[in-house]
Amino acid sequence: MKLTPLLQGILMLFSSCLLAQTTQTEFGKNRIQYHQNHDEWSLYESPNFITYWYGEGRNIGQAVVQLAEYDCQAVQNLLEYKYNDKIEVIVYTDLTDLKQSNIGAEKAFENSLGQTKIVGNKMFVYFDGDHNHLRKQIREGIASIYLNAMLFGANLQEVVQNAVMLHLPTWFKDGLISYIGETWSVALDNEMRNVIQQNKYTDFTTFAREQPKLAGHALWYYIHELFGEKNVSNLLYLVRINRSIESGLVYVLGNSMAQLEEAWLKYYTDRYKTASTENLSSNSADALTIKNRRKLPLQQLKISPDGKYIAYATNEIGRFKVYIQDAATGTRKRIMKSGYRNMFQATDYGYPLLAWSPNAQELLVLYEKRDIIKSMRYEVATEKKTMDVLPTQFQRIYSIDFATNNDVLMTAAVRGFSDVFMYQLNTRQSQRITNDTYDDLDAVYTKIGNANGVLFASNRPDSSMQKVSLDTILPIGNFDIYYYDLDSKPEALVRVTRTPLYNERQPLSIDSTYFAYLSDETGIINRKVAYLADTILYYTNTFFFKDGTKVTLHQDSLFANLDSTKIDTIIQKPVTIKNTIAHFNTDYPYNIAMHHVAPIKGKWLEQRGQQVYPSKVYLPTIDTLTAFSPTPSSYRQLVQQKKEKQPSAEKQKTTVSPKATQPVKPATETPKNDYLFQSEFDDDPTPLKPAAPVVATPKDTMPTVDATENIANVVAVPVQKKNAISPTPKHLFRQSRIIPYRLKFRTDHVTTNFDNSLLFSGLDSYAGLNSQQGFSYPPPGILVKANFKDLLEDYEVECGMRIPVTFNGVQYFMYYNDKKKHMDKRYGLYYATERTNDKTNVSPPQKSQVSTVIGVYELRYPLDIFTSLRGSATFRNDRFVKLATEAQSLAEPTISQQRAGLKLEYIFDNTLDVALNIKNGTQYKVFAEVLKRFDVNFNDKVSANFRKGFMTILGIDARHYQRLDNRSILAFRLAGCTSFGSEKILYFLGGTNNWLLPKFNNEINVPADSTFAYTGLAADLRGFYNNIRNGNSYLLANTELRVPIFRYLIKRPLQSAFLRNLQLIGFFDVGTAWHGSSPFAKENPLNTTVITQPTVTVRVNYFRDPIIAGYGFGVRSSLFGYFFRFDYGWGIETKVVQKPVWHLSLGFDF
Repeated sequence: MKLTPLLQGILMLFSSCLLAQTTQTEFGKNRIQYHQNHDEWSLYESPNFITYWYGEGRNIGQAVVQLAEYDCQAVQNLLEYKYNDKIEVIVYTDLTDLKQSNIGAEKAFENSLGQTKIVGNKMFVYFDGDHNHLRKQIREGIASIYLNAMLFGANLQEVVQNAVMLHLPTWFKDGLISYIGETWSVALDNEMRNVIQQNKYTDFTTFAREQPKLAGHALWYYIHELFGEKNVSNLLYLVRINRSIESGLVYVLGNSMAQLEEAWLKYYTDRYKTASTENLSSNSADALTIKNRRKLPLQQLKISPDGKYIAYATNEIGRFKVYIQDAATGTRKRIMKSGYRNMFQATDYGYPLLAWSPNAQELLVLYEKRDIIKSMRYEVATEKKTMDVLPTQFQRIYSIDFATNNDVLMTAAVRGFSDVFMYQLNTRQSQRITNDTYDDLDAVYTKIGNANGVLFASNRPDSSMQKVSLDTILPIGNFDIYYYDLDSKPEALVRVTRTPLYNERQPLSIDSTYFAYLSDETGIINRKVAYLADTILYYTNTFFFKDGTKVTLHQDSLFANLDSTKIDTIIQKPVTIKNTIAHFNTDYPYNIAMHHVAPIKGKWLEQRGQQVYPSKVYLPTIDTLTAFSPTPSSYRQLVQQKKEKQPSAEKQKTTVSPKATQPVKPATETPKNDYLFQSEFDDDPTPLKPAAPVVATPKDTMPTVDATENIANVVAVPVQKKNAISPTPKHLFRQSRIIPYRLKFRTDHVTTNFDNSLLFSGLDSYAGLNSQQGFSYPPPGILVKANFKDLLEDYEVECGMRIPVTFNGVQYFMYYNDKKKHMDKRYGLYYATERTNDKTNVSPPQKSQVSTVIGVYELRYPLDIFTSLRGSATFRNDRFVKLATEAQSLAEPTISQQRAGLKLEYIFDNTLDVALNIKNGTQYKVFAEVLKRFDVNFNDKVSANFRKGFMTILGIDARHYQRLDNRSILAFRLAGCTSFGSEKILYFLGGTNNWLLPKFNNEINVPADSTFAYTGLAADLRGFYNNIRNGNSYLLANTELRVPIFRYLIKRPLQSAFLRNLQLIGFFDVGTAWHGSSPFAKENPLNTTVITQPTVTVRVNYFRDPIIAGYGFGVRSSLFGYFFRFDYGWGIETKVVQKPVWHLSLGFDF
C-alpha cells in the first residue's frame, strides 16, 4: 500500500508523536499436503499458455493445453483484447488436490464450484470427470485474466491507479466471467426461472447482492440477446475509460443503470410468465418428509431395492452426514459423519457416494479422507460397519452401483481418464470395461432380457470402443446413454440415445425390459422411460454345401452362379440392431436434480428443488403416435428460432430423422453415422471435416450390435458455429516439448510504507523504566519490503528494511518459508540498531546504542485448514553500549544479554473477511513460552554462565465475530497473559493499538522491580491513557458493534472508498492488570503511593478497584489508503465515570 506525498508529509510533521504500535496477533489458516504427488512437475509451452501438471495428470494436462488453445481466440474475439504475456495454467487431477495447493494461500477460495481460481496471470483448473466442465473452467480463467488486464491495466502503475479509482460491483466481473465461460445453459435457465416465478427479489440490486454471479450472468446474457455480442467489449472499454459503469451504459446502450435494470426485469418476467408452475405429472405425490431445517444440499438420494429404506447425505459446506430413513415411519438414523465446514474453498459435492446392495441388506458408502478413498459397508440389520481402503490407482470415483452383492460398478478416473470399472469388494480387484479419452459417468447395472449389462452416460461420438488420441478429437460433446453387454463383451457399445444438442444423464434400470434416464431435451430436465427392441435390418441366406462348406450372402444378392445341385441346405436369418423406443415419463416445470427407483417395490424417488417426492412407477404402453411430448421451455424455443433464422447458406444438408418403429420390422436403409455434436460455446464458424466414425464389423455368427442407427425422435443437426468436434484447428501436442519444471523465483510484490509496527515477533527490553519514560514504542520510519515466491508458492522469501525518520538507527529482517511438505517451516533473522540520548542532566549529553539480533526457527503442523500446532525456537542477543563522549563514558562496560526460548501455540482461525474491518467467524490462540537467559563471552577468554534468569509466559487471545445481518457484526475479544519466574514482563494496560497521540498515566506507580526483562502493551481499553493499570499479568475483554452506515443508506455500489468503508461503532471494554498472584493481592502496588521528602518517606495505602471499564462510540474509515480509527470513550474507575478521552489510531480493530 502506498501513501500519497501529502499524507507522508503530514505524518512526518508529527513523527515525534507518531508512536502507534501494531500488536495484532498472528493467526492464519493452513493448506495441508497429504501426499508427495506434487513433488515433481512438468510443463508444456504452447503459443499462448504455459501449462503445468504433476504425476499422473499428464493426460489432463494435454487436454488443458488443447482446450486452452482451442478457445483462446474465441475469448479474444469476444473481448476484442490481446493479452501479450503467456497465461500460466496449473492443472490438478481433482478438487482435493487443488485445495492442497499453496498458491494464493493468503486468500480465500471462492465458495463456488463454478468459478476458476485466479492469482495474477496464473489460473488453476481441476478435472471432475467431465471435459466440458474443464473447458468451462479454462474459458472462465482466460476471461478473468483478460478482464483484469483490460480493466486494471497490465503494469504496476495502471493497476494501482485503477484499483483506487475503479470500484466495480461483484456482479459486474463475476457475471461477465461466468457468461464468457458459458453463454447460457439449461441449469442457468432453471435457476433464473425459479428466481422470477417465485418473486424472490423485487429489484436487481437486491438480487445482485444476494446472488451476484447469477444476477451478473443474467444481465450480460440480456445485453448479448438484446444489443448484440459486439457491445460487450465496447461497454468494457468505456467503463474503464470513464471509470464508471453508468457512463459506459449510457454511451454504449443508451440506457442508465436504472433503465437497464427495469428492462432486464421485464425481459425475464415476460420470458417466464408462460411457464407453468403447476404442470406436474399425475403420478407425483406429496413431498417426502426429510428433516432438513437448514436446507442443506442433499446428495446421493438412494432408495433400497425393497423400498423400505431411503439413504441420503447432507453436506454443510464440506461436513457431510449420511442417514438411513425408514420409508414407512419417517424415523432416521445417522450412520456416519466426516469432514469439516469450510466456507473458504469450493465444497466438494462429489463425495460421499452411496449404493444399496441387491438384497437391500447393506449400504455401501464411499468417501474421501485426507486424500484417501475409503469405503464403509453398513449392515442395516446388525448395524455393523466394515471399513476398507480402495486401491490408489483410482484418482477419483464419480459413481457406484451394485451388480451383485460383492461386485460394484464404478465410473472412476485413472491416469486422467474417466472410465467404467467392475470392482470386487472382497478381493479389491478391478476390471476395466472402457478405456479411452471420452468421459464415462453414471454407470448402473441393468438386466436386458437375460443379459447382464451396463448403462452409462458418455460424450463419445460413436459406439466404438477403440482408443482415439486427443489429437484426433476433443471429448467435449454432449452426453448420450450407452449400453454394454457384460456377458458377450462385444467390441462395440449399443448406443441408446443420439441427441447432439441435448444431454442425457443418470440412467436407471427399472426391470428386465425398461430403463429410465434424465434428459434436458425440452430445456427442463425431465425423465424418459425407454426399452431396447430388436429391429430387422435385413436378412441373410446361408448356403450349406454337400462338401461341408458354406457361404453367407445378403438375401438380395444374386446367386445364379451357384450350382443348386451341390446345395444341401439354405438357412435364412435376420440381421437385427438394437433400437431405442422412448417417451417422456414426467413433465415437470422444474429440473429433476436426482432420481432413483426401487425395482421390487415399483417406486420412484426424485428430488426437485429442496423437496423429495415419491411416486409409483408408471409404465404405459409406448405408442410413438400418441405419447405426449412436453412443451419446450422458452430457452429451447429461442434456440430453435435462432436456428431457423440462419441464412440458408450457413445450413448444411440435413438428414430427415427416422421415426420410431415397432420391433422386428425390416428396414430398407441404414442411416449413416454422420452427425456432428455441438456444445453451448461459440466457436470459429469454419468447420473441419469430421473424422470418419469407426464401425465395428459384426461376426457372421452374431447380429450387429451398434444400436444407434434407427433412434426414435432423432433431430438432424446442421453444421454451424457450436461444434464440439473441433471446428477450429487444434493445437498439435508434441510430446518432446514436455520438460521438467525447475524451481524459479519471481517478485511477488515490492512495497514502500510509512510504518511503525513490530517487524518481528519479539519483545521490548526493559531498561530501568520510570514513570516519566513510559512505554518504549518502535520508532516510525520508511519501510521498504520485497517478497519473492516460486511459481507454486511452496517457497517464499521476504526481506526488508526500515529507516526511522529521525535517522538514528535502522532495522533489517528476512523470512524464508518452506511450505512444500505437510510440516511447514519458517526461518527468520532480524537485526536492529538505535542510538538514543539519555534523559539526564549530565553534560555533555550521554548517548547510547542498542543493538538487537533475533533468530527464529518455526515449525507449523496443520491439523486441518483452520487448526494448527506451531512450535518455535528463538535466540536473541541484546547489546547495550554507552557511546564514548568523554573518559567516563569510555569506561562504561558493554552490557550483552542473550536469551534462548521455546514457544508452543495452538491456533484456530475460521474467520472470513466480509469487508474492511468486518469479519465473520472465530479465531483463538493459546500459547506457552519459556525464555532462558545466559551469558557467553569471548573477550579475554571464553566464559559461559547459564545461571541467569528464567521466564515462563502463558497466554490466550480469543475473538469471535457474530454476524447480525449481511453488513453489521458484533465483535468479542478475550485476551490475557501472565509471566512468572526469576524474570518477568511488565504489561501496561490502557489506550489503543496504533494510537497516534499516546499519553501515559503517571499517577499509577510502576513497580520498582529489577526482575522485569521486557515490557508489553495490553490494549484496547478506551477512555484511559496508557498505564491505567500495570503488572506482570493482565486480562482484557472487548465488545464492539460495527455498522457500515452508508451500505444501509445507499443500495448502489459506492465509488468512494471513504463512504464505502465508513463505519459507526459502539464499544465496551473491561480489564485489569496486576502484579503478584491476583489483582487483589497485597503486593500489587496499585493501592500504594510513596511520598518521599529529604528527611522522611511516607507510604500511603488506599483502595482502588483493580478492574476498570470503558464505553463509548467511534468512527472508522479509509483515507489515503490507510484505515483510521477514532474513538471517544468514558472510563469507569472505582465505580466513577471519568472525563472522556479521545483516541485517533491507525489500522484495523481486533
